[in-house]
Amino acid sequence: MIVFGALIVVVIVTVIFYFRDPQEYKWWEFGIPLLITLGMIFGAKALTDHMGVMFTEYWGETITSIHEEEPWNEWISQTCTESYPCGTDSDGNTQYCTRTYDCSYQADYGPKWYCKTNLGNTYEMSEKRHDEYVALFGTGKRVAGTHKNHSARTRCAKSDGTKFQGKTVGNTSNIYATVWSKNEQTRKGVFTKHRYENRIKASDLTVFNIPVVSKIEADSMGLFEYPKDIDKYTCPVILGDENISEETQDLFRRLNAKFGPTNQLRLWILIFEDKPAITSTYQENYWVRGNKNELIVCIGKKGNEIQWVHSFSWALSGTLTAESAQKVLEMYELSIKTKSGQTLPAAIPITAEMKKAISQSTGIDTAMLPPVLPLGVAQQDVLEVNKSKTPVLTDQTWEAYYKYLDANLNRFERRSFEEFSYIKVEPKTSAIIVIYVLALLISIGLNFYVSNNEFNDKPDRGWNNRYRGRY
Repeated sequence: MIVFGALIVVVIVTVIFYFRDPQEYKWWEFGIPLLITLGMIFGAKALTDHMGVMFTEYWGETITSIHEEEPWNEWISQTCTESYPCGTDSDGNTQYCTRTYDCSYQADYGPKWYCKTNLGNTYEMSEKRHDEYVALFGTGKRVAGTHKNHSARTRCAKSDGTKFQGKTVGNTSNIYATVWSKNEQTRKGVFTKHRYENRIKASDLTVFNIPVVSKIEADSMGLFEYPKDIDKYTCPVILGDENISEETQDLFRRLNAKFGPTNQLRLWILIFEDKPAITSTYQENYWVRGNKNELIVCIGKKGNEIQWVHSFSWALSGTLTAESAQKVLEMYELSIKTKSGQTLPAAIPITAEMKKAISQSTGIDTAMLPPVLPLGVAQQDVLEVNKSKTPVLTDQTWEAYYKYLDANLNRFERRSFEEFSYIKVEPKTSAIIVIYVLALLISIGLNFYVSNNEFNDKPDRGWNNRYRGRY
């Protein structure tokens, strides 16, 4: 491998030092620069190999409970020791003795707000978010634990800007818990970044027929980067469309919170405004088909009209990946025209029985019916069902797509990247340069030491003899 060519640098430096004064070397000293540099190469290569194959993926998990811990205090009983001067010895030097003393103190703790997830993790949250989730879950707060305070009249510590500011802790402080009711409409998630090994991204991509797309090319084509700084509670799923409502984003966050733990899935939806369809292929190549746990759907649009769609993943089966793209092309906006001449959007669920009744009374094709009917419209008032000329992105179609994904993402099977452990990854050019520079510096330093130490082939001219006459 090219990194071991750094040993040639060691040989060249050693030869130069040797010919300056051959008698300064013992035969076994030639191995010192070689062995130490060889160890450095192995260590540096192992480090660069590990760093070179590590990439970031995004996880999702569902919040199962949220907690509030009131400020509290306790008394910490402890004994300390200290040294103090206690005289002098026979030479006049100060002597020290050790004594113990009571150094007990009151420890004050500020309020905490945090959540627990179905992966068993705990994450801090703000008071405001905690209160919002308590109201959303609607299951009430129960006392899950208590702290007996040492000093009931002590003011709440670290409570500025919170509801506890200026208050005293009282005799006891409670820990409250609010448990999620498992109502899908109130599901909330936590989204975090993790490092994992991906030898494919670090390898020669041509082996997988993946052309390399540079950062400069990606910027020029408007390709997406992975979000670097994410809020663990509001990490977006849909990127590229500023008109996406927070309600729609929250719908799709539920999917990552739900299927992250069960199917090890992370969904991304990338929106390209007025870009050619080939852009999605460049995006796939730029992201090297995504991380091992990702399903990525690229949608090209102009205004709210869908122009093209493409999806990719490393999933074991490509069926769901292809189907998730096909369903985007079925995102037509449906409206209902009533006998009174009104054209209304949808609002209440249509059951199978209702579809049958509508078919019998109006003769329309119930396959065209939207999932819901307008509020206040009776079955017999439906005249016709219309759909948009092209697939579109609206709140109605986003919700329909969410429902499809919610019913089908359980089919996602993540590929284990251990099957790619056979791939050999060459160090990057920058790492090779660093290794060669280190080899040069180490070999110069070691040869300088070898040529100046006490071991040499000069008779009666060891290190001590060489300098003894100078003093």
